[in-house]
Amino acid sequence: MPAMLDDPTSPAIYRVSGQPPFPEPYGPLPYEITPKQVTLRDRTTIATIVPFSSPGQVPPHLTAYLCELLNREIEKGDTYPMMDGLALSAFAPYWFANFGAIMVMGDISSPEEITQMEERGVDWAKLCLGSFYVKPNYPGRSSHVCNGGFLVTDAARNRGVGRLMGEVYLEWAPKLGYTYSVFNLVYETNVASLRIWDALGFKRIGRVKGCGNLKSYPDAMIDAIIFGRELGGENEEYQSEERFDKIRYYLKSGAYPAGSDRAEKSRLRSAATHYRLIPGANGEDDKLMLKGKEVVSDPHKQYEIARAMHAQTHGGINKTTAGIAEKYHWVRIKETVSAAIRNCTECKESSGPKNPGIMPPTTGRRGPVPGSTKSSSSSSRQVVTASPDSPMSNTIVGASSAQTGRTEQSLSRSHSDDQQLSQQLGQDLLQQSAPTARMGGNGDYHDGSHTNYGDIGPVDPQLMWQTGQDDTHMQLDGDDKTGVAEDEDSRLREVLGAHAMAGEISSFLGEDPQRQSGR
Repeated sequence: MPAMLDDPTSPAIYRVSGQPPFPEPYGPLPYEITPKQVTLRDRTTIATIVPFSSPGQVPPHLTAYLCELLNREIEKGDTYPMMDGLALSAFAPYWFANFGAIMVMGDISSPEEITQMEERGVDWAKLCLGSFYVKPNYPGRSSHVCNGGFLVTDAARNRGVGRLMGEVYLEWAPKLGYTYSVFNLVYETNVASLRIWDALGFKRIGRVKGCGNLKSYPDAMIDAIIFGRELGGENEEYQSEERFDKIRYYLKSGAYPAGSDRAEKSRLRSAATHYRLIPGANGEDDKLMLKGKEVVSDPHKQYEIARAMHAQTHGGINKTTAGIAEKYHWVRIKETVSAAIRNCTECKESSGPKNPGIMPPTTGRRGPVPGSTKSSSSSSRQVVTASPDSPMSNTIVGASSAQTGRTEQSLSRSHSDDQQLSQQLGQDLLQQSAPTARMGGNGDYHDGSHTNYGDIGPVDPQLMWQTGQDDTHMQLDGDDKTGVAEDEDSRLREVLGAHAMAGEISSFLGEDPQRQSGR
Protein backbone atom coordinates (compact mmCIF):
# COMPACT_ATOMS: atom_id res chain seq x y z
CA MET A 1 0.00 0.00 0.00
CA PRO A 2 2.51 2.63 -1.03
CA ALA A 3 1.69 6.30 -1.07
CA MET A 4 5.18 7.70 -1.16
CA LEU A 5 7.18 9.89 -3.47
CA ASP A 6 10.27 10.77 -1.42
CA ASP A 7 13.78 9.48 -2.08
CA PRO A 8 14.63 6.70 0.41
CA THR A 9 18.28 7.73 0.41
CA SER A 10 17.66 11.42 1.22
CA PRO A 11 18.06 12.78 4.77
CA ALA A 12 14.97 12.86 6.95
CA ILE A 13 12.95 16.08 7.11
CA TYR A 14 10.83 17.07 10.08
CA ARG A 15 7.77 19.18 10.58
CA VAL A 16 8.68 22.85 11.14
CA SER A 17 5.40 24.49 10.07
CA GLY A 18 1.89 24.37 11.44
CA GLN A 19 1.05 24.32 15.12
CA PRO A 20 3.85 23.96 17.70
CA PRO A 21 5.35 22.16 19.47
CA PHE A 22 7.50 20.84 16.66
CA PRO A 23 8.96 17.35 16.91
CA GLU A 24 12.59 16.74 17.75
CA PRO A 25 14.53 14.01 15.92
CA TYR A 26 14.06 10.76 17.80
CA GLY A 27 12.22 12.69 20.52
CA PRO A 28 9.26 11.45 22.57
CA LEU A 29 5.82 11.11 21.01
CA PRO A 30 2.78 13.15 22.07
CA TYR A 31 1.18 11.65 25.15
CA GLU A 32 -2.06 10.90 23.23
CA ILE A 33 -0.29 8.40 20.98
CA THR A 34 -0.11 5.03 22.70
CA PRO A 35 -0.45 1.42 21.51
CA LYS A 36 -3.92 0.94 20.06
CA GLN A 37 -5.83 -2.33 20.23
CA VAL A 38 -7.84 -3.29 17.14
CA THR A 39 -9.98 -6.22 16.02
CA LEU A 40 -9.42 -7.90 12.65
CA ARG A 41 -12.10 -8.54 10.09
CA ASP A 42 -13.16 -11.79 11.71
CA ARG A 43 -14.19 -9.70 14.77
CA THR A 44 -12.45 -12.08 17.13
CA THR A 45 -8.69 -11.74 16.51
CA ILE A 46 -7.03 -9.03 18.62
CA ALA A 47 -4.01 -7.09 17.37
CA THR A 48 -2.15 -3.98 18.49
CA ILE A 49 -0.68 -1.10 16.50
CA VAL A 50 2.46 0.03 18.35
CA PRO A 51 4.00 3.49 17.70
CA PHE A 52 7.76 4.19 17.44
CA SER A 53 9.60 7.52 17.26
CA SER A 54 13.10 6.33 16.29
CA PRO A 55 14.79 3.43 14.49
CA GLY A 56 16.59 2.44 17.69
CA GLN A 57 13.31 1.52 19.40
CA VAL A 58 12.56 -1.25 16.88
CA PRO A 59 14.22 -4.64 17.59
CA PRO A 60 16.80 -5.54 14.91
CA HIS A 61 15.20 -8.80 13.76
CA LEU A 62 11.83 -7.12 13.38
CA THR A 63 13.49 -4.31 11.40
CA ALA A 64 15.18 -6.86 9.15
CA TYR A 65 11.89 -8.65 8.54
CA LEU A 66 10.15 -5.41 7.53
CA CYS A 67 13.08 -4.47 5.27
CA GLU A 68 12.82 -7.84 3.54
CA LEU A 69 9.10 -7.34 3.15
CA LEU A 70 9.59 -3.95 1.48
CA ASN A 71 12.28 -5.29 -0.85
CA ARG A 72 9.98 -8.12 -1.96
CA GLU A 73 7.31 -5.58 -2.76
CA ILE A 74 9.81 -3.50 -4.74
CA GLU A 75 10.93 -6.60 -6.62
CA LYS A 76 7.34 -7.37 -7.66
CA GLY A 77 7.41 -4.05 -9.50
CA ASP A 78 3.70 -3.21 -9.26
CA THR A 79 3.25 -0.92 -6.25
CA TYR A 80 6.41 0.99 -5.32
CA PRO A 81 8.27 3.09 -7.92
CA MET A 82 11.78 2.09 -6.83
CA MET A 83 13.63 -0.47 -8.94
CA ASP A 84 16.32 -1.44 -6.42
CA GLY A 85 15.79 -2.71 -2.91
CA LEU A 86 17.04 -0.96 0.22
CA ALA A 87 19.93 -2.00 2.42
CA LEU A 88 19.05 -2.62 6.05
CA SER A 89 21.10 0.41 7.10
CA ALA A 90 19.05 2.63 4.77
CA PHE A 91 15.66 1.10 5.55
CA ALA A 92 15.59 1.81 9.30
CA PRO A 93 16.00 5.62 9.09
CA TYR A 94 13.80 5.78 5.99
CA TRP A 95 10.88 4.05 7.70
CA PHE A 96 11.21 5.10 11.35
CA ALA A 97 13.13 8.43 11.47
CA ASN A 98 9.95 10.54 11.80
CA PHE A 99 7.27 8.21 13.03
CA GLY A 100 6.54 4.55 12.43
CA ALA A 101 4.01 2.01 13.65
CA ILE A 102 3.93 -1.78 13.59
CA MET A 103 0.87 -4.03 13.91
CA VAL A 104 1.44 -7.29 15.77
CA MET A 105 -0.84 -10.03 17.02
CA GLY A 106 -2.02 -9.87 20.62
CA ASP A 107 -2.58 -7.20 23.22
CA ILE A 108 0.61 -5.10 23.53
CA SER A 109 0.91 -2.33 26.10
CA SER A 110 4.21 -0.61 25.18
CA PRO A 111 7.07 -0.59 22.62
CA GLU A 112 9.30 -2.19 25.24
CA GLU A 113 7.09 -5.26 25.16
CA ILE A 114 7.99 -5.71 21.47
CA THR A 115 11.65 -5.87 22.47
CA GLN A 116 10.85 -8.47 25.10
CA MET A 117 9.01 -10.56 22.50
CA GLU A 118 12.08 -10.56 20.26
CA GLU A 119 14.27 -11.61 23.13
CA ARG A 120 11.99 -14.60 23.56
CA GLY A 121 12.69 -15.52 19.93
CA VAL A 122 9.24 -15.09 18.42
CA ASP A 123 8.69 -15.61 14.70
CA TRP A 124 7.81 -12.18 13.31
CA ALA A 125 6.56 -13.71 10.07
CA LYS A 126 3.67 -15.18 12.09
CA LEU A 127 3.05 -12.32 14.53
CA CYS A 128 3.80 -9.19 12.49
CA LEU A 129 0.84 -8.09 10.38
CA GLY A 130 2.05 -4.82 8.88
CA SER A 131 3.62 -1.41 9.35
CA PHE A 132 3.27 2.20 8.25
CA TYR A 133 5.11 5.50 8.61
CA VAL A 134 4.08 9.16 8.79
CA LYS A 135 6.38 11.95 7.57
CA PRO A 136 6.20 15.39 5.94
CA ASN A 137 5.30 15.34 2.28
CA TYR A 138 7.05 18.67 1.70
CA PRO A 139 9.89 20.44 3.50
CA GLY A 140 9.93 23.75 5.36
CA ARG A 141 6.86 25.95 5.17
CA SER A 142 4.64 23.12 3.93
CA SER A 143 5.94 20.41 6.21
CA HIS A 144 2.62 20.25 8.08
CA VAL A 145 1.29 18.28 5.07
CA CYS A 146 2.15 14.62 5.50
CA ASN A 147 2.14 11.37 3.60
CA GLY A 148 2.51 7.74 4.54
CA GLY A 149 3.79 4.40 3.37
CA PHE A 150 2.18 1.07 4.24
CA LEU A 151 3.23 -2.58 4.27
CA VAL A 152 0.95 -5.58 4.79
CA THR A 153 2.53 -8.98 5.40
CA ASP A 154 1.61 -12.05 3.40
CA ALA A 155 -0.03 -13.67 6.44
CA ALA A 156 -2.31 -10.67 6.92
CA ARG A 157 -3.88 -10.53 3.46
CA ASN A 158 -7.67 -10.24 3.34
CA ARG A 159 -7.96 -9.73 7.09
CA GLY A 160 -8.64 -5.99 7.09
CA VAL A 161 -5.13 -5.03 8.22
CA GLY A 162 -4.60 -2.32 5.62
CA ARG A 163 -7.92 -0.70 6.44
CA LEU A 164 -7.21 -0.74 10.19
CA MET A 165 -3.78 0.83 9.74
CA GLY A 166 -5.34 3.50 7.51
CA GLU A 167 -7.86 4.36 10.22
CA VAL A 168 -5.14 4.68 12.85
CA TYR A 169 -3.06 6.76 10.43
CA LEU A 170 -5.97 9.21 10.25
CA GLU A 171 -6.23 9.23 14.03
CA TRP A 172 -2.54 9.75 14.81
CA ALA A 173 -1.41 12.08 11.99
CA PRO A 174 -3.30 15.14 13.34
CA LYS A 175 -1.97 14.40 16.82
CA LEU A 176 1.51 14.64 15.31
CA GLY A 177 0.66 18.17 14.11
CA TYR A 178 -0.30 17.47 10.49
CA THR A 179 -3.38 19.08 8.99
CA TYR A 180 -3.56 17.48 5.55
CA SER A 181 -2.47 14.20 4.00
CA VAL A 182 -1.34 13.59 0.43
CA PHE A 183 -0.68 10.22 -1.16
CA ASN A 184 1.39 11.07 -4.18
CA LEU A 185 1.60 7.83 -6.07
CA VAL A 186 -1.03 5.08 -6.03
CA TYR A 187 -1.07 3.15 -9.30
CA GLU A 188 -4.61 2.63 -10.54
CA THR A 189 -3.92 -1.10 -10.89
CA ASN A 190 -3.41 -1.28 -7.11
CA VAL A 191 -7.10 -1.90 -6.49
CA ALA A 192 -6.70 -2.79 -2.81
CA SER A 193 -5.13 0.58 -2.00
CA LEU A 194 -7.67 2.49 -4.09
CA ARG A 195 -10.53 0.87 -2.21
CA ILE A 196 -9.04 1.67 1.18
CA TRP A 197 -8.37 5.35 0.47
CA ASP A 198 -11.75 5.82 -1.16
CA ALA A 199 -13.37 4.19 1.86
CA LEU A 200 -11.48 6.39 4.31
CA GLY A 201 -12.73 9.62 2.80
CA PHE A 202 -9.73 10.54 0.64
CA LYS A 203 -10.46 12.50 -2.51
CA ARG A 204 -8.83 11.85 -5.86
CA ILE A 205 -7.21 15.22 -6.32
CA GLY A 206 -5.07 14.36 -9.32
CA ARG A 207 -4.00 11.84 -11.91
CA VAL A 208 -0.55 11.36 -13.42
CA LYS A 209 -0.90 9.94 -16.92
CA GLY A 210 1.39 7.07 -17.88
CA CYS A 211 3.23 7.28 -14.59
CA GLY A 212 4.24 3.67 -14.04
CA ASN A 213 6.13 1.16 -16.14
CA LEU A 214 5.07 -1.82 -14.04
CA LYS A 215 6.27 -5.40 -14.31
CA SER A 216 2.81 -6.87 -14.66
CA TYR A 217 2.01 -4.49 -17.53
CA PRO A 218 5.20 -4.36 -19.63
CA ASP A 219 3.47 -3.01 -22.75
CA ALA A 220 1.54 -0.20 -21.08
CA MET A 221 2.21 2.88 -18.98
CA ILE A 222 -0.08 2.90 -15.95
CA ASP A 223 -1.69 6.04 -14.54
CA ALA A 224 -1.22 6.98 -10.90
CA ILE A 225 -3.81 8.57 -8.62
CA ILE A 226 -3.00 11.39 -6.19
CA PHE A 227 -5.15 11.28 -3.05
CA GLY A 228 -5.74 14.10 -0.59
CA ARG A 229 -7.67 14.51 2.64
CA GLU A 230 -7.99 16.99 5.49
CA LEU A 231 -7.02 15.58 8.86
CA GLY A 232 -8.92 15.84 12.11
CA GLY A 233 -12.61 15.47 12.86
CA GLU A 234 -14.85 12.49 12.38
CA ASN A 235 -15.45 10.79 9.06
CA GLU A 236 -18.97 9.45 8.68
CA GLU A 237 -18.14 7.41 5.59
CA TYR A 238 -15.71 4.93 7.04
CA GLN A 239 -17.48 4.85 10.42
CA SER A 240 -20.70 3.80 8.69
CA GLU A 241 -18.88 1.07 6.77
CA GLU A 242 -17.45 -0.31 10.01
CA ARG A 243 -20.93 -0.17 11.57
CA PHE A 244 -22.38 -2.28 8.76
CA ASP A 245 -19.56 -4.79 9.16
CA LYS A 246 -20.35 -5.11 12.87
CA ILE A 247 -24.05 -5.59 12.17
CA ARG A 248 -23.21 -8.29 9.65
CA TYR A 249 -20.97 -10.04 12.15
CA TYR A 250 -23.58 -9.85 14.92
CA LEU A 251 -26.32 -11.30 12.70
CA LYS A 252 -24.10 -14.12 11.48
CA SER A 253 -22.46 -15.17 14.75
CA GLY A 254 -24.92 -13.99 17.37
CA ALA A 255 -21.99 -12.56 19.34
CA TYR A 256 -20.87 -9.01 19.94
CA PRO A 257 -17.66 -7.82 18.22
CA ALA A 258 -14.64 -7.67 20.49
CA GLY A 259 -14.33 -4.40 22.36
CA SER A 260 -18.03 -3.50 22.14
CA ASP A 261 -19.24 -1.34 25.02
CA ARG A 262 -22.76 -1.30 26.46
CA ALA A 263 -24.02 1.39 24.09
CA GLU A 264 -22.73 -0.41 21.01
CA LYS A 265 -24.26 -3.69 22.14
CA SER A 266 -27.60 -1.94 22.52
CA ARG A 267 -27.31 -0.49 19.00
CA LEU A 268 -26.51 -3.91 17.56
CA ARG A 269 -29.54 -5.50 19.23
CA SER A 270 -31.74 -2.75 17.86
CA ALA A 271 -30.26 -3.09 14.37
CA ALA A 272 -30.94 -6.82 14.37
CA THR A 273 -34.67 -6.07 14.22
CA HIS A 274 -34.29 -4.08 10.97
CA TYR A 275 -31.53 -5.93 9.12
CA ARG A 276 -31.32 -9.51 7.92
CA LEU A 277 -28.57 -11.60 6.38
CA ILE A 278 -29.02 -13.57 3.15
CA PRO A 279 -26.46 -16.33 2.46
CA GLY A 280 -24.36 -15.65 -0.62
CA ALA A 281 -24.52 -17.96 -3.63
CA ASN A 282 -21.52 -19.68 -5.22
CA GLY A 283 -19.17 -18.82 -2.40
CA GLU A 284 -20.02 -15.11 -2.39
CA ASP A 285 -20.22 -13.10 0.83
CA ASP A 286 -23.52 -12.97 2.66
CA LYS A 287 -25.73 -10.02 1.74
CA LEU A 288 -26.89 -7.60 4.42
CA MET A 289 -30.43 -6.44 3.65
CA LEU A 290 -32.40 -3.46 4.96
CA LYS A 291 -36.10 -3.28 4.05
CA GLY A 292 -35.53 -5.39 0.95
CA LYS A 293 -32.49 -3.41 -0.21
CA GLU A 294 -28.93 -4.70 -0.28
CA VAL A 295 -26.61 -2.78 2.04
CA VAL A 296 -23.35 -1.98 0.24
CA SER A 297 -20.53 -0.95 2.58
CA ASP A 298 -17.59 -1.26 0.17
CA PRO A 299 -17.03 2.20 -1.42
CA HIS A 300 -15.46 0.65 -4.52
CA LYS A 301 -18.54 -1.49 -5.09
CA GLN A 302 -20.74 1.54 -4.45
CA TYR A 303 -18.94 3.45 -7.19
CA GLU A 304 -19.20 0.54 -9.64
CA ILE A 305 -22.94 0.25 -9.02
CA ALA A 306 -23.39 3.99 -9.59
CA ARG A 307 -21.27 3.91 -12.74
CA ALA A 308 -23.19 0.94 -14.18
CA MET A 309 -26.58 2.46 -13.37
CA HIS A 310 -25.64 5.78 -14.96
CA ALA A 311 -24.26 4.05 -18.08
CA GLN A 312 -27.68 2.54 -18.84
CA THR A 313 -29.35 5.83 -19.77
CA HIS A 314 -26.77 8.52 -18.90
CA GLY A 315 -29.42 10.17 -16.77
CA GLY A 316 -28.84 12.95 -14.28
CA ILE A 317 -28.03 12.75 -10.58
CA ASN A 318 -31.61 12.45 -9.36
CA LYS A 319 -32.65 9.82 -11.89
CA THR A 320 -29.57 7.68 -11.30
CA THR A 321 -29.86 8.03 -7.52
CA ALA A 322 -33.51 6.99 -7.61
CA GLY A 323 -32.66 3.92 -9.67
CA ILE A 324 -29.98 2.84 -7.21
CA ALA A 325 -32.13 3.51 -4.14
CA GLU A 326 -34.71 1.01 -5.37
CA LYS A 327 -32.28 -1.88 -4.88
CA TYR A 328 -29.37 -0.71 -2.71
CA HIS A 329 -28.65 1.23 0.46
CA TRP A 330 -25.56 3.08 1.63
CA VAL A 331 -24.66 6.43 3.16
CA ARG A 332 -24.86 9.43 0.77
CA ILE A 333 -25.72 7.65 -2.48
CA LYS A 334 -26.06 10.97 -4.28
CA GLU A 335 -22.40 11.88 -3.67
CA THR A 336 -21.29 8.57 -5.17
CA VAL A 337 -23.54 9.15 -8.19
CA SER A 338 -22.16 12.66 -8.61
CA ALA A 339 -18.61 11.30 -8.75
CA ALA A 340 -19.60 8.65 -11.30
CA ILE A 341 -21.28 11.23 -13.55
CA ARG A 342 -18.30 13.59 -13.34
CA ASN A 343 -16.04 10.79 -14.55
CA CYS A 344 -18.37 9.64 -17.37
CA THR A 345 -16.49 10.04 -20.65
CA GLU A 346 -19.60 10.00 -22.84
CA CYS A 347 -21.29 12.73 -20.82
CA LYS A 348 -18.17 14.88 -20.98
CA GLU A 349 -18.06 14.56 -24.77
CA SER A 350 -21.77 15.20 -25.29
CA SER A 351 -21.76 18.28 -23.06
CA GLY A 352 -18.96 19.96 -25.03
CA PRO A 353 -19.52 22.47 -27.88
CA LYS A 354 -20.85 20.92 -31.09
CA ASN A 355 -18.73 23.12 -33.36
CA PRO A 356 -15.82 24.63 -31.45
CA GLY A 357 -14.79 28.02 -32.69
CA ILE A 358 -18.13 28.82 -34.42
CA MET A 359 -20.27 31.24 -32.47
CA PRO A 360 -24.02 31.49 -33.07
CA PRO A 361 -25.23 34.73 -34.64
CA THR A 362 -26.62 37.34 -32.30
CA THR A 363 -29.39 39.80 -32.95
CA GLY A 364 -28.25 42.58 -30.69
CA ARG A 365 -31.84 42.89 -29.41
CA ARG A 366 -33.11 42.23 -25.91
CA GLY A 367 -36.37 40.82 -27.24
CA PRO A 368 -38.28 39.99 -30.42
CA VAL A 369 -39.48 42.56 -32.90
CA PRO A 370 -42.89 43.90 -31.85
CA GLY A 371 -45.64 41.78 -33.33
CA SER A 372 -43.48 38.72 -33.94
CA THR A 373 -44.87 35.30 -33.10
CA LYS A 374 -43.20 32.39 -31.33
CA SER A 375 -43.91 29.89 -34.09
CA SER A 376 -41.87 29.97 -37.27
CA SER A 377 -43.07 29.30 -40.81
CA SER A 378 -41.51 26.66 -43.00
CA SER A 379 -41.22 29.02 -45.97
CA SER A 380 -38.25 31.26 -46.57
CA ARG A 381 -40.39 34.32 -47.30
CA GLN A 382 -43.03 35.82 -45.05
CA VAL A 383 -45.97 37.92 -46.21
CA VAL A 384 -47.36 40.32 -43.63
CA THR A 385 -50.70 42.05 -44.14
CA ALA A 386 -51.13 45.59 -42.88
CA SER A 387 -54.31 47.62 -42.78
CA PRO A 388 -54.18 50.90 -44.71
CA ASP A 389 -54.95 53.00 -41.67
CA SER A 390 -52.39 51.46 -39.35
CA PRO A 391 -48.93 52.96 -38.91
CA MET A 392 -46.36 51.07 -40.94
CA SER A 393 -43.88 50.99 -38.07
CA ASN A 394 -46.28 48.78 -36.11
CA THR A 395 -46.76 46.17 -38.85
CA ILE A 396 -43.19 45.06 -39.49
CA VAL A 397 -43.12 41.58 -38.02
CA GLY A 398 -41.38 38.25 -38.09
CA ALA A 399 -37.93 39.41 -39.11
CA SER A 400 -36.42 36.78 -36.86
CA SER A 401 -39.25 34.55 -35.70
CA ALA A 402 -36.80 31.73 -36.32
CA GLN A 403 -34.53 33.29 -33.74
CA THR A 404 -36.05 30.96 -31.15
CA GLY A 405 -35.70 27.98 -33.46
CA ARG A 406 -32.12 28.20 -34.61
CA THR A 407 -30.67 24.79 -35.11
CA GLU A 408 -27.18 23.39 -35.28
CA GLN A 409 -27.20 24.17 -39.01
CA SER A 410 -27.19 27.89 -38.24
CA LEU A 411 -23.98 27.49 -36.26
CA SER A 412 -22.10 25.86 -39.13
CA ARG A 413 -23.27 27.90 -42.16
CA SER A 414 -20.26 29.02 -44.14
CA HIS A 415 -19.10 32.59 -44.35
CA SER A 416 -19.63 32.53 -48.13
CA ASP A 417 -23.35 31.88 -47.61
CA ASP A 418 -23.52 34.93 -45.34
CA GLN A 419 -21.83 37.08 -47.97
CA GLN A 420 -24.23 35.85 -50.66
CA LEU A 421 -27.22 36.66 -48.47
CA SER A 422 -25.82 40.12 -47.78
CA GLN A 423 -25.36 40.85 -51.49
CA GLN A 424 -28.90 39.62 -52.30
CA LEU A 425 -30.37 41.79 -49.58
CA GLY A 426 -28.57 44.86 -50.87
CA GLN A 427 -29.69 44.24 -54.45
CA ASP A 428 -33.31 43.74 -53.40
CA LEU A 429 -33.26 46.99 -51.49
CA LEU A 430 -31.76 49.05 -54.30
CA GLN A 431 -33.93 47.56 -57.07
CA GLN A 432 -37.25 48.55 -55.51
CA SER A 433 -39.09 51.56 -56.91
CA ALA A 434 -39.07 54.34 -54.36
CA PRO A 435 -41.98 56.74 -53.95
CA THR A 436 -41.24 60.43 -54.23
CA ALA A 437 -42.87 63.33 -52.46
CA ARG A 438 -43.14 67.02 -53.33
CA MET A 439 -42.72 69.12 -50.26
CA GLY A 440 -45.15 71.82 -51.28
CA GLY A 441 -47.71 73.91 -49.43
CA ASN A 442 -50.73 72.68 -47.60
CA GLY A 443 -53.02 73.47 -50.51
CA ASP A 444 -51.57 70.75 -52.60
CA TYR A 445 -53.03 68.06 -50.38
CA HIS A 446 -56.66 69.14 -50.13
CA ASP A 447 -58.41 66.68 -47.79
CA GLY A 448 -55.34 64.63 -47.02
CA SER A 449 -56.39 61.75 -49.32
CA HIS A 450 -54.35 62.87 -52.31
CA THR A 451 -51.65 60.30 -53.04
CA ASN A 452 -49.98 61.81 -56.11
CA TYR A 453 -46.97 63.30 -54.41
CA GLY A 454 -45.23 64.32 -57.58
CA ASP A 455 -41.61 63.80 -58.53
CA ILE A 456 -39.87 66.48 -56.52
CA GLY A 457 -37.51 65.55 -53.73
CA PRO A 458 -36.93 61.78 -54.00
CA VAL A 459 -36.98 59.82 -50.78
CA ASP A 460 -33.95 57.68 -49.88
CA PRO A 461 -34.57 54.20 -51.42
CA GLN A 462 -33.88 52.61 -48.05
CA LEU A 463 -36.91 54.35 -46.58
CA MET A 464 -39.22 51.88 -48.33
CA TRP A 465 -38.62 48.16 -48.83
CA GLN A 466 -40.43 45.63 -50.99
CA THR A 467 -43.14 48.21 -51.79
CA GLY A 468 -45.25 47.29 -54.83
CA GLN A 469 -48.61 48.16 -56.34
CA ASP A 470 -50.39 46.79 -53.30
CA ASP A 471 -49.04 48.77 -50.36
CA THR A 472 -51.09 46.75 -47.90
CA HIS A 473 -48.69 43.77 -48.35
CA MET A 474 -45.02 43.73 -47.56
CA GLN A 475 -42.67 40.84 -48.19
CA LEU A 476 -39.80 40.20 -45.85
CA ASP A 477 -36.90 37.96 -46.76
CA GLY A 478 -35.78 35.64 -44.00
CA ASP A 479 -34.63 32.15 -43.32
CA ASP A 480 -36.59 30.30 -40.68
CA LYS A 481 -34.11 27.50 -40.41
CA THR A 482 -30.79 29.26 -40.36
CA GLY A 483 -31.38 32.80 -39.19
CA VAL A 484 -29.16 35.65 -40.38
CA ALA A 485 -25.62 36.51 -39.51
CA GLU A 486 -24.81 39.39 -37.23
CA ASP A 487 -23.94 41.84 -40.03
CA GLU A 488 -27.21 41.11 -41.90
CA ASP A 489 -29.09 41.46 -38.65
CA SER A 490 -27.59 44.89 -38.08
CA ARG A 491 -28.56 45.85 -41.63
CA LEU A 492 -32.10 44.64 -40.95
CA ARG A 493 -32.36 46.84 -37.90
CA GLU A 494 -31.33 49.84 -39.99
CA VAL A 495 -34.04 49.00 -42.54
CA LEU A 496 -36.66 48.59 -39.83
CA GLY A 497 -35.71 51.98 -38.49
CA ALA A 498 -36.04 53.42 -41.97
CA HIS A 499 -39.50 51.87 -42.30
CA ALA A 500 -40.53 53.50 -39.08
CA MET A 501 -39.33 56.87 -40.35
CA ALA A 502 -41.12 56.31 -43.66
CA GLY A 503 -44.32 55.50 -41.83
CA GLU A 504 -44.13 58.75 -39.92
CA ILE A 505 -43.51 60.72 -43.16
CA SER A 506 -46.45 59.02 -44.90
CA SER A 507 -48.67 59.70 -41.94
CA PHE A 508 -47.61 63.34 -41.89
CA LEU A 509 -48.22 63.81 -45.62
CA GLY A 510 -51.70 62.34 -45.26
CA GLU A 511 -52.79 64.68 -42.46
CA ASP A 512 -54.98 67.69 -43.03
CA PRO A 513 -53.34 71.12 -42.70
CA GLN A 514 -54.94 71.83 -39.36
CA ARG A 515 -53.44 68.70 -37.78
CA GLN A 516 -50.03 69.41 -39.36
CA SER A 517 -49.97 72.91 -37.96
CA GLY A 518 -50.80 71.52 -34.54
CA ARG A 519 -47.68 69.31 -34.44
